[in-house]
Amino acid sequence: MKDADIVEALREKLSVSSGRHLYGILGTYSQLNAFDFKLRKAKLQDGTKFPHALSVNRGILESIPDDEFKLLVENEAKRPEPTAAHVGKAFENFLRKQLKGKSLLVLANLEMLFAYHLELNLLRTMAADDDRIVLLLPGKRNAGRVTMFPNHPDGSYTLPTNLIADNHLWELRD
Repeated sequence: MKDADIVEALREKLSVSSGRHLYGILGTYSQLNAFDFKLRKAKLQDGTKFPHALSVNRGILESIPDDEFKLLVENEAKRPEPTAAHVGKAFENFLRKQLKGKSLLVLANLEMLFAYHLELNLLRTMAADDDRIVLLLPGKRNAGRVTMFPNHPDGSYTLPTNLIADNHLWELRD
């Protein structure tokens, strides 16, 4: 879909007062950056502008104190599970903090979630009623599934099929 069509569909979906409000925009990194720029210029149904995209990676890293992060990195090769759990908790804290007092988040740069194979259902459960989340995802649809990082040399990830409703997921086209 074209950017303007996605923005209009998103505006309409966001105006619904209750229900699940997790949305995804698929594209390349350059498409997603351009879309974020256009999205910030658009207005919601209430006349307010869309918020700028927040980096999940940065939010996770900023919520882990430097001394803790150093220990995690030093021990990650021997014991990756505690590091993944720590990153998961940092993500949950970041998400809860960002949602507090805001009705809409646009999130980008979610690579750490996939690198540590974190459970993504937190996004789905927290994006309900007054809390709305839009994900800018580097990926594409492929035979009914969403493939994340499709051109990455180390492989790609498949987004869980029940995470984002099909009619809440759009793919950017040139």
